[in-house]
Amino acid sequence: MNKLVFTLAILTASPALAAGEGPFFSLGNSDFTVLIAFLLFIGVLVYFKVPALLTGLLDKRAAGIAKELETARQLRDEAKSLLASYERKSREVKDQVERIISGATEDAKIAAEVAKADLA
Repeated sequence: MNKLVFTLAILTASPALAAGEGPFFSLGNSDFTVLIAFLLFIGVLVYFKVPALLTGLLDKRAAGIAKELETARQLRDEAKSLLASYERKSREVKDQVERIISGATEDAKIAAEVAKADLA
């Protein structure tokens, strides 16, 4: 029996009935008044083309972001090429240093042998 009473109470407690006595389509009903005000607000927004304005602003922002992304890609590519160039130069310098060191070592050995020969 309690389940039946509870079910009937849930079914009869609709939002339209919570607003008060009388029909839904009257200005005395606060739900109907709020509905009319909301529809008027939406109508004003559409009349002044606010959705199109917002869409335009969002499109402009998306285009700006896309441009920034393209600039970032270009900068990244330039940085990669600079890095490759510096790595290549670094390898060349290391090779040159190794050649200089090996040449100097050989020159030092020759000079040591000449000095030993002079002492002898």
